Amino acid sequence: MRRRTALGLSVAVPASTLLVAGPAEAGGSPEVRVTGLRVDGRPDQPLGLDTVRPVLSWRFAETRSTAADRQTAYQIRVRDTGRDRVLWDSGRMHSAVQSGVRYDGPPLTAEQRVSWQVRAWDAGRRATDWSAPSTFETGLDDWGPARWIEYPGRAESQPMPIFARQFTVDPRRRVTRARLHLSGVGMHLATLNGRQVTDEVLAPGYSNYQLSSEYRVYDITGQVRKGANTLGVRLGNGPAYVRRSVTNPAVGRTSPYSWWQSQLKGNGTLVGGVEAGATTVTVSSVTGYHVGGTINVDTGGGGDNLESRVITAIGADGITFTPGLSKPHPADATVTGSGNNIAASDASAGAAVTPRLIARLEVSYTHGPETVIVSDREWRTALGPLVTDAWYSGSDHDARREQPGWDRPGSDLSAAALRRDGSVTGWIAAGIVPPPNLATRLVGRTAPPIRIADRFTPVAITNPVPGTWVFDFGQNIVGFPQLHVTGLPAGTTIRVSPAESLAADGTVDQASLRGGGGSRGVDLFNTYTTAGLRHETWRPDFNYFGMQWVQVSGLPSSYVPTRETVTGLRVQADTPLAGAVTTSNARVNRLHKMAWYSFAGNMMSVFTDCPGREKLSYPADYTMPMGSIHRNFDLGAYLRTHERHLVEGQSVADTPMAGNVALKTPVYDWGYTGRFGDEINWGNAITLVPGFLRQLYGDVATAERYYPRMVAFADYIARQKAVGHIVDAALADWVSAEPVSGKITGTWGYHEMISELARLAPPADAAKYTALAADIRTAFHNTFWDPVRRLYADNGAVSQTAQALALDAGLVPEPERQAVLDALVALTGGGHFLGGTIGMAPIVRALSAGGRDDVLWNLIQSDEQPGYGYFMAPTVANPGGMTTMGERWNRGDSKNHMILAQIEEWFHAGLAGIRAAAGTTAYRELVVQPKVVGDLTFVKGHYLTPQGTARSEWRRDGDRLRLTVTIPPNTTATVHVPTLGGRVAGTPRRASFVRHENGFAVYRVPSGTYTFSTI
Repeated sequence: MRRRTALGLSVAVPASTLLVAGPAEAGGSPEVRVTGLRVDGRPDQPLGLDTVRPVLSWRFAETRSTAADRQTAYQIRVRDTGRDRVLWDSGRMHSAVQSGVRYDGPPLTAEQRVSWQVRAWDAGRRATDWSAPSTFETGLDDWGPARWIEYPGRAESQPMPIFARQFTVDPRRRVTRARLHLSGVGMHLATLNGRQVTDEVLAPGYSNYQLSSEYRVYDITGQVRKGANTLGVRLGNGPAYVRRSVTNPAVGRTSPYSWWQSQLKGNGTLVGGVEAGATTVTVSSVTGYHVGGTINVDTGGGGDNLESRVITAIGADGITFTPGLSKPHPADATVTGSGNNIAASDASAGAAVTPRLIARLEVSYTHGPETVIVSDREWRTALGPLVTDAWYSGSDHDARREQPGWDRPGSDLSAAALRRDGSVTGWIAAGIVPPPNLATRLVGRTAPPIRIADRFTPVAITNPVPGTWVFDFGQNIVGFPQLHVTGLPAGTTIRVSPAESLAADGTVDQASLRGGGGSRGVDLFNTYTTAGLRHETWRPDFNYFGMQWVQVSGLPSSYVPTRETVTGLRVQADTPLAGAVTTSNARVNRLHKMAWYSFAGNMMSVFTDCPGREKLSYPADYTMPMGSIHRNFDLGAYLRTHERHLVEGQSVADTPMAGNVALKTPVYDWGYTGRFGDEINWGNAITLVPGFLRQLYGDVATAERYYPRMVAFADYIARQKAVGHIVDAALADWVSAEPVSGKITGTWGYHEMISELARLAPPADAAKYTALAADIRTAFHNTFWDPVRRLYADNGAVSQTAQALALDAGLVPEPERQAVLDALVALTGGGHFLGGTIGMAPIVRALSAGGRDDVLWNLIQSDEQPGYGYFMAPTVANPGGMTTMGERWNRGDSKNHMILAQIEEWFHAGLAGIRAAAGTTAYRELVVQPKVVGDLTFVKGHYLTPQGTARSEWRRDGDRLRLTVTIPPNTTATVHVPTLGGRVAGTPRRASFVRHENGFAVYRVPSGTYTFSTI
């Protein structure tokens, strides 16, 4: 048996320490209740969990009882519900830990249905009742005879494929369970008997398809019907196939926009036939193949003779592979290749992968064998109504090409089936296709799915030029523009164009959604061609946009749209809300709202930099604002998926690049070398993300799993980048408004990464990395300290960021801290924030920790560039000012970015005053220290810690202040009450006065609610 230490590590526990609850404890504590059960960070009942030892968490329900002050022990009971047996009973474990507890029973097996409960012992050592059970199911590890399938011979210019599989459920038996396992590349949308099987959108999630493809498990027990059923799947390109050559001149799509393009890989024929057993083939071209990648032989003819092999060598006209072929193949047979699954410096991870799917459907009954349907040539496929689909540029849907009822029971799936317009649908047998790469693994998704979170009705409609209507949602959001029209004749093509800004004439300006000045294409819109029905409603299924405005053109001149014509469907990963803050100051509230929508708008399958131009996951864009993001959204499950992508983005090739992590993950284009590739403060996320999971949620499982990969990156930096412990970061402080030394940001990043690695390392390595961090700290100070000016500089150049990084990371010797803080304050004398991606959060934290919240207050008042007021100022492009945070202080590029939203951390940790105590894990120890600044008279905030909700609310009336705080169960806190020159009137019950300090009266409190008033 094992238990968790204070550091969250799993250690052996002698059996004698495990106490099983006796009969005297059976009644349970009447005042304390266990709730909030989570598995691997998920608060729902997830299906398809890809782990054999999940991490379990829980908390006490809120109560006024002092019995909830502390958990003294817990007991976990895990059952296999399929076999009705106990898998693991932890026994009574003496621990206050409620998060990050590893399941320690027999390793879970595939498709195992698990139910688990927790009971705990309260501060009085009384046992609670058992919690309500929570459930989860493990994923699939054997897809059996399921094969990847496609529409055979489809060209990129043809419409997107749809697939259907009819099957029968035994009408004489009762269905007890039905599960659909599905992975569609690049994206899928599944229906059963005409109804979508889930409310998830943009499934299954982004991947580096040369290494993995996410799959979904859908519970369809309530949707299967006795007798005939039809399963339907539509596919989109998503980020798997991004090509500017995919045009549609009929609707004006002649120059599709995309930030990058997928690379076409090997495609040719056999030069001469080959016999069974052959390990080398001569091909018409060896271009586009990779050693270690895949060669696919005989891909034509529906794939009946397809064989895929791992490439071991590439010659002038031949390719060698292993193992040998199992059958002969004729001359001129089609041969294709995959991307490079061991990429080190090339961009071949972004190999173009055409639409394909793999599926397994299982229907279980009360007795007898189950019904199993897998993807194979029994499936039918056709070219559907989605004429064009592009991840960046948009899609074109022609409703006349729809076949009504194609995915319903008894549908016509013959070659002669008819569409709405009378043309032939042309159903054919699906073709067998290779996986994206033989190295591609099917992986379950840990992070929550993407869902439609809100619906926005336009607040205004304008008609700036004849035939053009512009709908204003009043808020920049990310999602789908949904179109609804009535009574239009068939064949009416309507163009729907999103934008974050307006042009001078009132039409939309898409500049912030596009990049490259036209060299990357300009077309960015959706089109819908009507079927001629009385009511028609449509939205894209496989792409999304950033948008405050939506422009509609193509409607008949007599048609007058209404607010129902366009609806904004805001989408994001379904991460639980974690916290909020509101104040008496309109500017603070607006900045908070702008930051919130920027975070929400860039939480998709993974964090993205922006919803338009790039849609890519740059790690520093989320690691640096993490202090702000996690206070708004619970990331306990979401970050786990990011670590897998970071690991997949790490070079494992036997080159000097080994261990480096790409600038963005998943990797689709460039990102390993050069200025925009080889960057410590982006790559070090491979260590920082497991660190966040440990620090914020008490979860060390991710760090334990990927520890060797974290070490590999640290070794790469030490071997290739560090010179005397100094690292020069190519991107310095990206988007800062002042020059910042890359050596300062790089060395700081090296110190932060190694310090975190020391905290995550096993004891044998921890001392080594602790010593290395100390050496880096010394090198930083010795290299950049200016003893005359008593600040940090590189070759004489100073910056806000340099001072803040040193202060925030503890790199400043104690005697010099005040001098460096004074230097930072002096550098803000112009009334502007100057920091960028790396510097902003440390600037905010350093000023607040140094007691200079007055400086932060003054800085957010500035309406000039660079400053937050500059974002809010009315302009022609944004008449009401921006409603999300911009990418750059000059309002350039994207208007929805997270990297400058880092002031948000201060609103929660400074104004509301809720933060974790130094050195604590999972917010077990809190500090509540609200900062009373400016003209604020009221601040209210809360944050859902792993133990429960912490709250802070204060009101000021002149020199009097009333502060009410709530500390969640199983938590203690230090409360700093601002005295405003007076004193606290009495001490609340159970609070203990500690000291007076710098204008605060300091108290220690256990869980509960406390009110402090000053006089």
